[in-house]
Amino acid sequence: IIQDVELKFENFVALSTQNANNADYSCEPLSQADRSDVAFLNIVLSKFEFNGYPNPAGVPEKFSLLLEKIEGFSNPKPQIVLVTSAACERNARITSQEERNADIPIVQLNPNGILNWKYKGEFAVRNSGFSYTVVRPCGLTTINETEKYELELRQGDIISGAISRSEVASLVTTSLFQPGASGKTFEARRSEAKDGKGKDGVAPAVISRQILTLVPDSERFTRGLPVLPPALDPPAAELSEEEKEKVLNDPRVRAKREAEPGEQQVVGRDDTSKGKNLVSAPSIVVYRNGQPVEENKANSAPSFVVYRNGQLVA
Repeated sequence: IIQDVELKFENFVALSTQNANNADYSCEPLSQADRSDVAFLNIVLSKFEFNGYPNPAGVPEKFSLLLEKIEGFSNPKPQIVLVTSAACERNARITSQEERNADIPIVQLNPNGILNWKYKGEFAVRNSGFSYTVVRPCGLTTINETEKYELELRQGDIISGAISRSEVASLVTTSLFQPGASGKTFEARRSEAKDGKGKDGVAPAVISRQILTLVPDSERFTRGLPVLPPALDPPAAELSEEEKEKVLNDPRVRAKREAEPGEQQVVGRDDTSKGKNLVSAPSIVVYRNGQPVEENKANSAPSFVVYRNGQLVA
């Protein structure tokens, strides 16, 4: 039997410099390591796992392995890392007004259909032909921006919470250099566990370990996650002013706005006290060679433009 076997570089385990039979699981993941630091690779079939544990697949019997050739291959890193937001997928699953009224405030409000447009932007990237990662941060916060927090990465769009802009930036930069992030979509928030504060959740090695446990979008159904719903235009009917006020007076929204008075946590109404109209049409602007591909004009229709090999992708 001739079979191609792919052994991903990040699946190899670093060995201790003190004892070659012990794995060093605390070291930097090999996907992040400098390849010039790797002295050799071993492929071992043994009755023992690393650290002396029995290998359930290590049955003593005659064994031979004929190698025709060994070739290296490279998994593509994400060419695009798109930042949208949590709640855009759960918004796409809404099928009735009753479901919307029972969901979290941002889904109830969905100002100017922003969650729909973000979700459509995701599908533009997924269908562009580029390798990609979609990062969906939960609510952006300015509270305790200098504090360290453990981060939680989830899939299926079922969480809410808070995360700082710098933490989102760390997720983006780590994803760009992580082949294991390609083709994946995930939500992110600060851990709400009591012991989650004070941990360095933005360290590249910590983020990479979480990313490697996530499921590619094309394999979600194999892990019990729902498939991504289709991307639809926003509902034709806008909320009335009374309905908007009801959502904005939700205790969760009021607590958030009171905690961060300088931040506009939930948009969707005119803030006449500051003389600013906080209702603006969402848009995504792509820069090419340092210049915006499409000018971001106020109150313009949402847009998403992707170029490939110098040509506009339809």
